Amino acid sequence: MITVFGASGNTGGAAAAHLLKKGRKVRVVGRRPEKLAALVKAGAESAVGDLEDARFARAALTGAEAAYVLIPPNLATEDFRAYQKRVVAALASGIEAAGVRHVVLLSSIGAHHSSGTGPIVAVHDFEERLKEIGGLNALFLRAGFFMENTLMGLGSIKAQGIYGGPMPAEAAVQMIASADIGAYAGGRLERLDFSGKSVVHLLGPKAVSQTELVGILGQAVGKPIHYAQVSLDDVEKGMIQGGMRPAVVSVFVEMYRAAGQGLVAPEEGRPVELAPTTFETFAKNVFAPAYGK
Repeated sequence: MITVFGASGNTGGAAAAHLLKKGRKVRVVGRRPEKLAALVKAGAESAVGDLEDARFARAALTGAEAAYVLIPPNLATEDFRAYQKRVVAALASGIEAAGVRHVVLLSSIGAHHSSGTGPIVAVHDFEERLKEIGGLNALFLRAGFFMENTLMGLGSIKAQGIYGGPMPAEAAVQMIASADIGAYAGGRLERLDFSGKSVVHLLGPKAVSQTELVGILGQAVGKPIHYAQVSLDDVEKGMIQGGMRPAVVSVFVEMYRAAGQGLVAPEEGRPVELAPTTFETFAKNVFAPAYGK
């Protein structure tokens, strides 16, 4: 049996769906039962609870030979870093106590740095914690930025034809479709073809500059879109004005700053695998339908 955390999200849902199609026994984990209903209908069993609860995490992992683990986003928390630490502690102790033998962790490019990368620091710490568990075979999927992050720009694109961000216009960003992450994770969990502690960088077919990005999105939605670089100070103010908590905002601003410094990138010398979905395909199949709603 394989336990999939974050099964109501994009990557966990895709991983669980892949495993179910392959006839594997799957336990899907999430906070809300209605968001797991489709996977349960497809044959999964469900576990509903809070990942910050170590007892729940252990119960969700009990009886599993393998697991897909991640730190789900929680933008409503008062202290984002403390929340991440609690999830890491709960999942790692649950893996250890339940005797799980294989784990795929959704990590991130830049996770080889121990500080200065915002929320990515937590997956660095998660990797290090899993390395301490004897006999565990762990695969760290260091994925690029999600293509789905561009959906946060829908409002300004519709209102003004502008997509803004802190990166220079010609800065190329490594992105990947979240469904590709889930499918890759599901495939590795299906085969259990990894041993020891290993790293794979999982990226889209090519890095995309901000200029290319708005051109591709504009073609997909049928209107010109202009890129506007904004300062990190303005990003911070905008996030706070949008209702995000200052403790959450500071962590993500640190990540944006690290990206601008080249820290959020693959670790040199580690394996890289390229996923199939191009940004053009994502723009046509995901962004354009969302824009049209």
